[in-house]
Amino acid sequence: MAVLLLGLFPAPAGAKTQDEQLVCLDPGHQLHGNNGLEPVAPDSKEMKAKVTSGTRGVVTKKPEYVLTLEASLLLKEKLEAFGYKTVMTRESHDVDMSNIERAQLCNEVQADLAVRIHADGDNSPKSQGISLLYPAWIKGAQAGFSESKAAAETILREAVLATGAVSRGAVPRSDLTGFNWSKVPSVLVEMGFMTNPDEDKRLSDPEYLNKLTDGIAAGINLALAAQTDEPELETTSQAYLPIPTPLYDYSNGKMTRTRTALSPQLVHVSATRGGWGKVTTWVGEQWLPLGHAVFPVKSVDVQIELPQDTPIYKSPYDTKPAARLSSQKIRVHEQWNDWYLIDSWLGKVWVADGQPL
Repeated sequence: MAVLLLGLFPAPAGAKTQDEQLVCLDPGHQLHGNNGLEPVAPDSKEMKAKVTSGTRGVVTKKPEYVLTLEASLLLKEKLEAFGYKTVMTRESHDVDMSNIERAQLCNEVQADLAVRIHADGDNSPKSQGISLLYPAWIKGAQAGFSESKAAAETILREAVLATGAVSRGAVPRSDLTGFNWSKVPSVLVEMGFMTNPDEDKRLSDPEYLNKLTDGIAAGINLALAAQTDEPELETTSQAYLPIPTPLYDYSNGKMTRTRTALSPQLVHVSATRGGWGKVTTWVGEQWLPLGHAVFPVKSVDVQIELPQDTPIYKSPYDTKPAARLSSQKIRVHEQWNDWYLIDSWLGKVWVADGQPL
C-alpha cells in the first residue's frame, strides 16, 4: 500500500495552499484621529483625513475605536479556531496608522481577505442595522472587486442570521481610502449604529457581540471556501500528515473549513478530488488538503537491524526523538529516502539508522 508524505517542503515563491489562508483584520479608528491629508486613491488628487476619530455610543459613551478592537480580537480568536492565519493592523488604541498604511499592511502580507471592522453613526437615533461595504471599481484601484462583493454578501447574510439584526445591504463604495489602496479583496463591516440607543447597548453586550462575531467569522469562512470541480476518484492509500492539518466539508463544489484539525499522523485516504483527500474521522467523512506536493513513500518488505540506542521520531522533520530503541531486527514495509516507518509502542514512528539485512 502506497503512503503519501505531504507538505514537507516549502511551496514555490508566492504559492499558497488552502491551509495557509490569511485574513487581515483592521479595527477601525484609534485613540487620536489624524487630520493630516492623504490621497483617497493612488491616481486621485482628492485628499481625505488620514484617519478620523470615529463615532461614540449614545448610551454607553464607548468610543468606536474601543468597540472595533473588542470585536476584532474576538474575530481573530474565532478565525484562528478555523485554522486561518490572522494579522491585525493594530492591537492597541494608542497608534497612528493612516488608512493607506492599514491597506498597505494587508497588501504586504498578501491577505486572502482584508476585513475592516467599524460601527455606524447617524443624526437620526432610529437608524439601525448591519451593512457590508465593498470597493466599487474606480480608475487606479486594484482590489479584487468580484471577490470583495461576494465576500460582503456572504458575511452580511451570516451576520444577520446570527444576530437577527436589520440588514442594510451590501453597498459598493468608491470614496473609501482603505478600499482604493487595497490590492487584495476587501470588505468593511458596519456592525450597527452606536447612535441608536438600543443598538449601542447591544453592541456592548458580550453575548450579542459574541453572536455577531460568530456570524462574521462564519461568513468569512464561507467566503474563502475553495472551489473544487474535480471528480471524486476512489483510492486505497495512506497519507502522512507532518503538521496539524485542517479538515473540510465538501458541498456544492466547494471545500469549507471546519473547526477540526488532525494532529500529525498517518491517515487512510479513500478518495481524492484533485489536491484533496477524503478521510474518515471521529466526526465522519471529511476532506483535507494534500499540500504543496505529494512525495510517494515506497512500499517495501525488508528486515533492518537497528543499532543500540536508535532514536525514533513521530515525523522525519522532528528535531527531537520521541524515544530510543535498543539494538534489534525489525521487519518494515514503508520507506522514504533513508527513513523507515516502523511499528512501536508509540504507534507508527520513523527511524533513519536502520541497516537492511
